[in-house]
Amino acid sequence: MFEVSIIMPVYNVSAHLPRAIQSVLNQTKMDFELILVNDGSTDDSGLICDQFVEEEPLLIQVIHQKNQGSGMARNAGLRRAKGKYIYFADPDDYFKPTLLADNVRLAEEKQADLVVFGYTREVEGKPEDRETLLPRQPHFYTQDGFKKHFRNFHHFSPYSLWNKLYRRQYLREHKIRFTNQKLGQDALFNISVYRDIQNVAFNRKAYYHYVTHDGSAVNRYRDDRFMMELNIALQFKNLIEHWGMEKEFNDLLKREFWHPVYLELANIAHPDCPMTEEEKVEWIKTICEEENIKHYVIQQDRKESNPFRYLLHQRIQKGKYLMAIQLMEKRNASANNYGKFFSRMKRFFTS
Repeated sequence: MFEVSIIMPVYNVSAHLPRAIQSVLNQTKMDFELILVNDGSTDDSGLICDQFVEEEPLLIQVIHQKNQGSGMARNAGLRRAKGKYIYFADPDDYFKPTLLADNVRLAEEKQADLVVFGYTREVEGKPEDRETLLPRQPHFYTQDGFKKHFRNFHHFSPYSLWNKLYRRQYLREHKIRFTNQKLGQDALFNISVYRDIQNVAFNRKAYYHYVTHDGSAVNRYRDDRFMMELNIALQFKNLIEHWGMEKEFNDLLKREFWHPVYLELANIAHPDCPMTEEEKVEWIKTICEEENIKHYVIQQDRKESNPFRYLLHQRIQKGKYLMAIQLMEKRNASANNYGKFFSRMKRFFTS
């Protein structure tokens, strides 16, 4: 049995995949296996996987399957995994050589079912714009302790997979797997993990580089985005109700149900959205009539330090849907123009 099974779903990431795989091969002092799941790639990603398997047949294996989404790809990896711990890495990011060794050591010391560690967020091609984020929570040894500090925990990338190490036995005992939802399956997976978790350890060092690339799924229009985001909020609500802590975490519930509304406003403000202005207004009106959106977003005020989000929420709360949509469209246009201007200035001064 390996110490760690690293599961990496792969889909059309040939430009970044070698760096991600090399990050795994650079890991120090660790007995691991890398399971690459080629999820029906149409570029050279499958070929790159096969080449690495040929070079390292004892460490790497590849599963080739028809495109089913990253959740189903990770499930395929979980079925094949033999490691004591599971680590999910994305194929377009990279990480430090000590990620596995340091966090497995901490998991063993604390007998943790989950280890959470820091990471660095950056934009592809702009390494100077890096931001490092570290967890600040104490170690938890009971579910009561985890629930007591859950508000702070929830503010540190609670739905990300790549800054967490999972004990495989815990996942098996609680039958935790990914759903076939195309977006947000990482959030749904982690919500299931938190339901009965007790022992959680924290490593206050950064190991992972989360890289944002142009053309990612969050930057494209999707006609099914709202329902997927709403499902995440509903499952989060189920978690809080399971704990019997609806009153204690009412602020988190407001945040969770505001999130799909905010993202849908951004979604329909995208230039590729085919809706007319009237259809957009009618759609937002329909969204705001959903039971939970009405209760947590429309009927309750929000404390917002961000002026734009505050104004947006005010427009939605008062039923001024067209003004909210136009506000989001102006914001997107301004951000796009600023990005183009900054790029031109940068090219001017560096040419």
